[in-house]
Amino acid sequence: MLNRFTAVTGIAQILRAQGFSTLLPQTDVSVLHSNGPSTVLNSKYQEGKDTLSTLCISKGCPGDPHPQSDNSSFALGQDSESEPALSFPPPSLQCYIHPSPLRFPSQAHRPGQLKQYYLLNAASLLPVLALQVKDGEKVLDLCSAPGGKALAIMQSASPALLCCNEPDLHRRDWLAKTLESFLPHSLKSRVIVSAQDGRSFGQREAGLYDKVLVDAPCSNDRSWLYSCNSQQGEQRLKERARLPSLQAQLLRSALLAVCPGGTVVYSTCTLSSFENFSVVETVLKDFPEAEAEDLWEEIAIPLSKYFTFSSNPGHGQTTQEATLKTQDASVSFYRHRLGILVVPQLGKSWGPMFLARIRTRK
Repeated sequence: MLNRFTAVTGIAQILRAQGFSTLLPQTDVSVLHSNGPSTVLNSKYQEGKDTLSTLCISKGCPGDPHPQSDNSSFALGQDSESEPALSFPPPSLQCYIHPSPLRFPSQAHRPGQLKQYYLLNAASLLPVLALQVKDGEKVLDLCSAPGGKALAIMQSASPALLCCNEPDLHRRDWLAKTLESFLPHSLKSRVIVSAQDGRSFGQREAGLYDKVLVDAPCSNDRSWLYSCNSQQGEQRLKERARLPSLQAQLLRSALLAVCPGGTVVYSTCTLSSFENFSVVETVLKDFPEAEAEDLWEEIAIPLSKYFTFSSNPGHGQTTQEATLKTQDASVSFYRHRLGILVVPQLGKSWGPMFLARIRTRK
């Protein structure tokens, strides 16, 4: 994912030369000023080590489902003297993908210098696309660390306010460092980092936000699905028994924080129906003024070339649709509206990623 707040022409040229292609329609980055080619990259997981990616790896879900919280907040800060001398291009989510897994060198955090792009699992962009942030809106990223989706929001729009909430101190420092590495000092009044407990955030700031993203802590199938660590897998399975309660609390809090007519997107990186569809279904029973929206035709069908989607296997749907480009009439709207799930598949190694969009009535 390219960073529109710094020069990227050289990077884009290198990526295209190496066989990368764009995931989404975008503005032509060749019109931007360039400081020349660069080979520096950022890893979401580690600094100073290579990271397996296809350029566009995932939010690591916290191990502790109940992190300690304080209620402080602080603004993004950065050395403005190191910002590139160019005007910011229009918002455009510029993501390059490669058909094969590749390794890229990561770039260490350097105060005052903006990184040119960010490595992430391409499926992590889908909740941001579903959120449909518009310029001038107030946006809450309720479980923001390590910050990839917050960056994607700032690449795709110019919100009046983006509140990035993370109660865990270590993860909050990680989040702040990520934002500092990609966003210019001039945005410090519009991008803030909050340390509130996400479960009670909505009660404290009820109805203040136009859009809310809940990228909830989960059993994180993505992290161990591709590893040989059986102990980690066993730990994730144990967490599944207690995580749905936390996830439901966070989603309820988000629905309280959003204004009438606003939008909440709930997402996880797990395959578990208990943490995905069931959480959405349970919470909707408590909010009669809220309604889940169908994302199948908006996201699943147009992006079927890159992702394998499933629609609510927990309610009788198989994990693989017979076809995506021509939707089967027998697939019910009810199943679609509870959310869609990106299922990892050989040759399409993106995900897992679940996302559901809920809109409140005005």
